Amino acid sequence: MNNGIKKFFAMVLLMGIMISCNQINDCTEQIANIEKKYQDSISSLNIQLDKAIEQIKVLQFPADQRFYQIQVLFDKQDYDSVKTKISELKSVFPNAKEIKDCDNILSEIDALEIAKKAEAERLKALGFKVFKDTPKVTLNDVTYSFSGFTYGRTFTFEYIYDVDEYSYTVADKDCTYILASLTISTKKNYAYPQFVGVYEIKDGKLEQISTFRQEYASYSTYGASIGNYSETSHDFSKVSSVKYKIAAEIPLTHTKKPLLILMNTTNSGSSKYLTIEEVKENYEVIKILNRNNLK
Repeated sequence: MNNGIKKFFAMVLLMGIMISCNQINDCTEQIANIEKKYQDSISSLNIQLDKAIEQIKVLQFPADQRFYQIQVLFDKQDYDSVKTKISELKSVFPNAKEIKDCDNILSEIDALEIAKKAEAERLKALGFKVFKDTPKVTLNDVTYSFSGFTYGRTFTFEYIYDVDEYSYTVADKDCTYILASLTISTKKNYAYPQFVGVYEIKDGKLEQISTFRQEYASYSTYGASIGNYSETSHDFSKVSSVKYKIAAEIPLTHTKKPLLILMNTTNSGSSKYLTIEEVKENYEVIKILNRNNLK
């Protein structure tokens, strides 16, 4: 056999081998694809099986048994777990007859929690009973004397003796004033009113709801009232005591609530919210209105 024929048969053999390899590769790829589809099918079936098993478990725990468990938890006062179990029952059995009883239990829990919160607030409020009314406060050789606390819609001040006139303001509708008198006394030549605020009890703390406006109680003459000349009764270098009228506007709804009248005794500035400790450190309790409602 000459070299040409040998080369020809070698080429034919090589081509046969290459075709066989391609066929093998194709087969291998097809087998891999079939195996992947099989594995995907198995995974999908396993997921469906798990869901079916879970559904069977859910259905094996019917609504009446779930409600019994809810009642047990309710008797133990485990209200958070009760709410969770009721939510689960409603999700799985939305049309179960036990739903109405569950709603009744939720309403009862709401009422109990409201009562519990109210009781907690009552106990917190009792802490403010420790304060006594201090209508007279001496601070840095200046004495502040408060008196005549009352409610009224009209605030009158700056009575002018020689013309028998006075200034006044009227509270907004649905509001009223807390009215009082203030006398400041000192041997010094200068003094001024301190900050006085009105606070209500909220969440065991005090929240400021108003501040007192402070005006001179009177003028001796009309000329002094308009500034034509000085009013000696307002000048601490001439007199030992100066009288003021004070008023704080509050909603009518607050006239039955316990309200604390506080005077700031420091230069730290007043705060809208105060704890019992902050009151003790920085304020004097001038008066507690409706003290009997601290219960």
